[in-house]
Amino acid sequence: MKAYIDKAKCASENRICRPLKECPRQAVIWTEDEDEPLGSRTEIDPEKCDGCGICVPLCCGDCIELR
Repeated sequence: MKAYIDKAKCASENRICRPLKECPRQAVIWTEDEDEPLGSRTEIDPEKCDGCGICVPLCCGDCIELR
């Protein structure tokens, strides 16, 4: 299992994103992207994610799930 972000729910705010700051494998990535509606995107790097699930309860928008 790996973590996935529902982009429709994610505010993509790097200043408050606990999973971005607390992922032990640094698998949560924030990128500025003018093509995105909010000007940025938050993603999970599948190569770094080991499916530990720490990010799921940390996400303030319930945007992350394990599949």
